[in-house]
Order: sequence, then C-alpha cells, then structure tokens
Amino acid sequence: MKRKLAGFGLAFAVAELAGAYLPLPALWLAAAFLVLAAAVWRIRHSRLPASMPVLLGILLGLAWMTGFQVFAVRPQRALAGQSVSCVAVVETDAELSFQEGMLRGTLRLTQIDGSRADVRVYCTSFPGIEPGERFAARLYLSDLPDNAYRLGRYADGVYLNAEYEGEYAAQPASGALRFRLYRLRMALSRRMRLYLPRVLGGLEAAMLLGDKTQLNESAEAAFRAAGVSHLLSISGLHFSLLCGLFLLGPLAVTLKFCRPYLAVQAVILLFYMALTGFPVSVVRAGLIYLVALLGYALRQPPDLLTSLGIAALCIGAANAYAPCDLGCQLSFCGVLGVQLGAALGQWQRSHWLPGPYDEKGKQRVIPWPEKAAARLLRLLETVETTALATLATLPSLLAHGLAASGVSVLGNLLVVWMLTPALVLGLLVLLFAAFPFLLPCMKMASLLLAVWLNWMYGVITWCAGLPMAHIDLPARYTLLVLGVMLGLGILFWRRGRMLWFLPAAVLCLAVGVGLGVQMQRDVVRLALVGTSGNPCAVVTQNGQAVVFFRGGAANLYEVQTYLADHGAPQWVNVVDLRQDPKQIEFPDGVMVETLDSLPNGASRVELTNGWRLDCWHDGQGNLAVLDLAGYHIAFAAGSAQPAQPVAVDLLCAASSLPENILPQAVLTNASPVRTDSWQTEAKVYGGDMPAAVLRPGRSITFEGGKRIAVQ
Repeated sequence: MKRKLAGFGLAFAVAELAGAYLPLPALWLAAAFLVLAAAVWRIRHSRLPASMPVLLGILLGLAWMTGFQVFAVRPQRALAGQSVSCVAVVETDAELSFQEGMLRGTLRLTQIDGSRADVRVYCTSFPGIEPGERFAARLYLSDLPDNAYRLGRYADGVYLNAEYEGEYAAQPASGALRFRLYRLRMALSRRMRLYLPRVLGGLEAAMLLGDKTQLNESAEAAFRAAGVSHLLSISGLHFSLLCGLFLLGPLAVTLKFCRPYLAVQAVILLFYMALTGFPVSVVRAGLIYLVALLGYALRQPPDLLTSLGIAALCIGAANAYAPCDLGCQLSFCGVLGVQLGAALGQWQRSHWLPGPYDEKGKQRVIPWPEKAAARLLRLLETVETTALATLATLPSLLAHGLAASGVSVLGNLLVVWMLTPALVLGLLVLLFAAFPFLLPCMKMASLLLAVWLNWMYGVITWCAGLPMAHIDLPARYTLLVLGVMLGLGILFWRRGRMLWFLPAAVLCLAVGVGLGVQMQRDVVRLALVGTSGNPCAVVTQNGQAVVFFRGGAANLYEVQTYLADHGAPQWVNVVDLRQDPKQIEFPDGVMVETLDSLPNGASRVELTNGWRLDCWHDGQGNLAVLDLAGYHIAFAAGSAQPAQPVAVDLLCAASSLPENILPQAVLTNASPVRTDSWQTEAKVYGGDMPAAVLRPGRSITFEGGKRIAVQ
C-alpha cells in the first residue's frame, strides 16, 4: 500500500480508540483474529498482505493500550477510596465553582502522604484563586463516575475524582513554565481586548490565543448552530493561516529550503503551541507542520496523510486515551475530509479539463471557456471539500450525543475566509500594544478589528437563525446511513465507476432521509436534564417540547442547552412541579402551568398541544400523570400522597420514590441511586442524562443510562 506510515499511525490511533471502549479479553481476541488472517493470507498467496502496515498498527495500538491500562492507569486507580494528605497544584483548566470563593478543575498532586507523586485528579470544589497555586490539604480520592465525561477525563490524563475535606495550607506558587506561559496568555488576552466590545473581544481571544474564559454563551451557541465552532478552537486552519504570513510571494520560493529560516519557523510554532497550552487540536496541527518543515529541510516534498499518521502515532503514544477526546477526533476527521476533497478535486480536473500541453508537448493557449470552466470547477471543489469535511466529523458528533448543523457547509463557505483578516488584525493589535508610543495605531487596529468581527459575527448569527441550523439526527440510524454510503463509495471505487457514485449516493441519502422522517413520526423522547437528583423532564414529539420543571435557574439553562442540541423543537408548555415556585423568566410564548396554584386534591390540566395531565396537589408536593400514546408517565416533586395508589408505566423520579405510586419502570439521574429504600419491583434506569423513547404500539426503550439493580 502507498503511504505506509500514514496507515500505520492512523490504525494505531483507531485501535487505541477501540481499546478504550472494549474489555481487554475482547482486544486480544481481535488481535488473535488479525494475526490468524495475516497468516492465512501469507500461506495462500506466498506473500504478506499489502495492508500489513495497518495490521501492525492495530496490533501495536492494542498492545500499547493494554500496557497503558496496566502500568499507567491501574496504579493511580488503586488510590481510590482513600483519604490522603497531599500537596496539590492548580492546573490551567481551573474555573469558578458553584460555591462562592471556590474553584473546580484539575489538580496535580505532587505529594501524597509525604511521598513524591505525579497524579492528576478532578475536583469540583477546592479553595483557590488562579492556576499555578500550590496548597496542602486532605482529599478523598474516588473513581471517576462511569458517564459521558469519563473517557474525556482519561484523555486529559485524569483517572480519579477528588473531594476536598479540609486542612488547607497555602504554599508558594508553582514557577513551572506552563504557568508562566498561561499568565502571559492571559495578559496578552487582556491587552488585546482592551478596546474591543466584550463579546467580540472574547471571540478574538479564543480564535487567536485559545483563551475561552471570556466567551459569551450566546455567541458560542451561534457558532455551534452555524457549524463553525471549530473557528473558536485553534486548529490546523489557524496554523496554516498564521504560517502563511511567513511564506509570501517570491520570498517563499527563495527561503523554502533555507534551513535557518525553517528552524525559526519551527521555534515559532513550538512557542505558539506552548502559549496556547498544548490542546490536542493544536498538537496535531503543530506536529503536521513540524513534519513538513523537516521534509523541506531534507529537501523532500511534504505529504499531509503521512504527517497526519505521524501526529496520530505521537499523540497516541503519549496517552493511549488521547483519541477519545472529541477535539482530537474532530481534528483528525476534518483533515481526512479535506484530504478526500482535494483528491476528488484533482481527479475532476484531470478527467474533466484538457491538459495545459498539446500532443506535441508544447504549452497551448487556453481559451476563455476553459478558463471559466476551470474556475467553476475550483468553486465546486471548495463546496465539495467543505461538505466532505462536515460529513467526516458527523460520526464523532453523533457518537458524543451532539447535534449537527444543517447550514454547516454554507456557514463555512461564508465565514472561513474572514478568519485570516481577523487573526492578522489581532496580531497587529498585540504588536502595537507592545510599544506605548504606538497607542493611536493600536486603537485604530482595534477599531478595524471590531468592525470586521462585527461583520463576521453578523454572518454567523444569520446562519444560526436559518430554519435548518438545528438538526436532531438519530445517532444510530444516521451512522447506519453513513456506513451504507461509505460501502457504496468503496464499491464504486473498486469498480472504477466513481462518476456514478454521486447519483447513487444522492439516491441513498434521499431514501435514508425519507425512511428516517417516517420512522421518527409520532415518536416520543423523554429525557431527564439538569441537577442530579432533581432534574427537569423534557418531552418532545413531532417538533414540539413540553418541560416538566423542577429546580432553579441552572436547570433552566440546562433545558435550553438540551433543546438547542436536539433540533430546537418548539417549546410550547412548562408544567411547573415546584412547591412555592420562585420567579423564573421562561422564554416568551411558552405557556406555564403551575401545579402549586391548583386546589388541593385531584384535577385535570390540558396543555397547548392537546396533551392531558391528571394532577394531584397537596401540602406535601405535586404529581402529574401524562397519558401519552397509551403510556402513563408520572412526574413528581416533593412527597405527594394521592388518595389511591397510582399505577404508571414510567416514573421520572428524583432521588426518592414517592409513596402510593406503583411504576413498572423508573428513570432517575440521581448519583448515587439509593435503591435500598425503594420498596418496588420496578426496573430502575439511571445515568447523567437518561432518556426513554416511546414508539406508539411498542414498548419503551431506554437510552443514555444503564439498568440499576434494586436491593
């Protein structure tokens, strides 16, 4: 096979990703199958298969994951269940906690019970002011919960949770280089945002310096809805634009193979990677460019796929769980999509346009129709590359439960070209800020940057407001359709009929979308969203949402985020289950039914969308039972005591099970779930955001959680 190193490195990372989700016996069973398949091929064909680099990459990746789990992860997880006296350093991801005067984030334990250590833990509340602080304290260590965030923590090298128990004693701050660079990054961010509006300054700091502490929530949501959230995290696109500033015009040809100049570029790249804190996307992009610079130094042409394989190998070797990071997956998948688009464009130009030379080898005069066709083809290539990069990142988004944007291609085409001027103007602001006598130039550059960012943000908000900006795709079904399209692509490519692949793919996509819409009609999805033990229940059907509300402002924010991430259905009703509810500003146009205002006893409430609720209100709490598609679903707050036992199919519970409610199944997000006090034979399903899916005429299925045994 061509590009052996690319196949080896990418297979190494994919094997690590599979190893993170599979138990060790399954890993070695897969490895034994691959070895057996290679041996059979060798016997039958008297040679090794061309895919041998890929097989070796998979085997080495599985072996590395096994060794990493045994020698790196298990020794740290052995500390779980212990209360230790330690010295901790606050890492750079620290942010304000929910408790006043406290922080949450990663702590690096440098001493444990008087012995030297190097253990990273995540703590939700500890005393502190800023990253780089050192303190002694007593912490209780425990395993990370088995939820959607666990592998993300593993990708950051964090394998334990920590709970602050006291005995705080401040110590001198750490003087490590990463904290000096962090403080430099924060100082540059403050200086650059000095004359910029708050929202626009936060955007520029995120795009240029990787400082996301000042990002506005609405702005971040608009970028996500427009499908351009990758602009807010420094990636290969930012590196290519910034590196392009050093390779302009004739100077690029003159200095392309000049080794001192290449060394200067490498130093600048390394400094920029360190300044931004070495996030995975930056490391991936930086390694690719460093490999390219090495190729130029050796007078060898760079190859993007080979560089990508080397980057995957280096990142996976440093931490076997690094491929589990969403940013890492999106970064690599996006590059593969761009590379596929470039290959498709090259094929189109070679097959659809005549060459620049005639039959005698002389350069011919190209008529204007061919020039126009070439420009149209380049425009088509841009659209195809954007679409392929979007499709390539879609499986990772769906696998992590995130929503897709239906205007992603349009948003990227309209906005990506605006990133270069924004970065250049940001660099000019920082350059002028370094010299006090250039203050007028700094103000002028800040004004130009503010105008440009305002235009850019206006285009993004317009894209985010389009009807197709929020698409709630069923993850498993969408992945199945993408798998079928990938299989068709491989089949047509092997048959040499790629020209016919486009109509076949369009037909497959149309059939898949039609079947998907038909299968999702009248399907009810119910999810518990918000605070652990006291969540809201969001019920959606046919593009409409009803929220059974518990909790406070934090739960309202979680509900709004959930709706935005799941297609932004029309929010028609709120059923307020709270006792003595405090004032909360729900969105305009949402009808609110407050059960606490109902008379004591049983009553019936009809919602805007025609659903009916049988409600019970007394001094102990509120209960609402929804009759939906033949299922009875109960939502309770407090300790409501109905006059007669109420039998329901599903109870959306808090941390306790109300009396006189007899459910067949219980859905809860309480952690931990204390089922020992529940006198019930119901099936209990728990998780961070558990969900139930109801299809008319069928049983209830559960997603996002797992079955919990009742003692």
